[in-house]
Amino acid sequence: MTTEKVHVGIDIGTTSAKICAKKGKDVIFESKRVYESDENEPENGIQNTKLILNTVVDLLKAIKEKIENENLEISDIWTCGQMHGIVFWDQDSIEKLDFLNTSSLYNWTYSTPNLQKFLKKLPKWNSGEIHPGFGLVTLAYLNNSSPDFLKKYNRCGTIMDLFLTCLTQNSKCFISQHNAFSWGYCNSDYTWQQEIQKFLPNWIELPTVTQDNSEVVGTWNGIRCHVASGDLQASVASLDYFEKTAYIIIGTSAQLCCLVDSNQLSTTVLPSTVVQIPYSDSQKLIAACSMNGGNALESVLKTNPDKKFSSDRLCQLLVELDNTVPRMPKNLKIDPIFIPERGVSKELSIQNAHSDTTDLQILEATHEGIINNLFSLFPVSLLFTLNIKTIALVGSAQSTRFRRHIESVNDANFEIITSGSVISTPAGAINFSKI
Repeated sequence: MTTEKVHVGIDIGTTSAKICAKKGKDVIFESKRVYESDENEPENGIQNTKLILNTVVDLLKAIKEKIENENLEISDIWTCGQMHGIVFWDQDSIEKLDFLNTSSLYNWTYSTPNLQKFLKKLPKWNSGEIHPGFGLVTLAYLNNSSPDFLKKYNRCGTIMDLFLTCLTQNSKCFISQHNAFSWGYCNSDYTWQQEIQKFLPNWIELPTVTQDNSEVVGTWNGIRCHVASGDLQASVASLDYFEKTAYIIIGTSAQLCCLVDSNQLSTTVLPSTVVQIPYSDSQKLIAACSMNGGNALESVLKTNPDKKFSSDRLCQLLVELDNTVPRMPKNLKIDPIFIPERGVSKELSIQNAHSDTTDLQILEATHEGIINNLFSLFPVSLLFTLNIKTIALVGSAQSTRFRRHIESVNDANFEIITSGSVISTPAGAINFSKI
């Protein structure tokens, strides 16, 4: 009897890890685990690497057992995860996770006041703009501020690259074009820009950028392991594809993005808030990636010193907003910039909130602010230039509380649809086998 083959997808996110197993087109198992530890609460964008890796390994072992109990067999593992971040390790210590000599993970939100000043010393990136939280920016900054700290490490990569290196026991670390570009200083031919090298420690080997985004980088128990894709690309790859369509994706952060043919961009001028990132051989992903999405809803309630924040209370209020529109006080306006946006100088602004303004009203104004901010980063005029006709709502963007503000900004310029497919980054990672 032939054992049926199964593909497993893994998403190593900022707050949780997700995993799914697909047999053909069908998802047969899926699960999610939050990184449950106070010490892993991101502080200035620094996270506990081993806690994340142990969580992912536990999920993988559990789904492998389920698959084998069904007389099935894993043929391939596809990984995606949080872009931009960087982690360092000693390659000689990768044999066992318990003894892995690794740094913390410096994720996509990592920044310090000194780092902001340090950016001005770095060379121009030939293929885009650099920002705090980008992997090679973080590495250059740490080499400048704490070189002794880096002396115990000789490799670096994204958290997904480290996971795959440990899993495959590979002597080299590989990074996809998706994630190399998210680090900054990646050339259009997917080599590292020469000018940044003098700012980096010469004893830490940069990962090798793969030739395509589905390359096999090693095996685990005979299972092919593919280079990790970016979570934004995997999100889009998991969705129904429509011609001339932009996607609004709201989760922890928020994105407005669209796929365009590579040759379509030769004459299009993009604002500094919109990035052009690798997707496939024939298409680029054009995206405004806001740092302030669903995370702003929690942050805005925490600004009230007179009330203790409760996640249960937040959930109740969001359900209420999905069912009713609160009567709004005059001129209440919130620009929810709790994390600085890339490519533009904007600050948190809460105007005309008074002692009698309710949490429900504050949250309603924050939803409106999240959407207005997203469209300020990716202007409607650019959507017209790219010949976009439809906007598909994904994730929390489908909820009534967000949709009414999207429709208000849209003003009937585009058809608004709900994507029929549920966003699944692990499934999207698997889909790069066909892209």
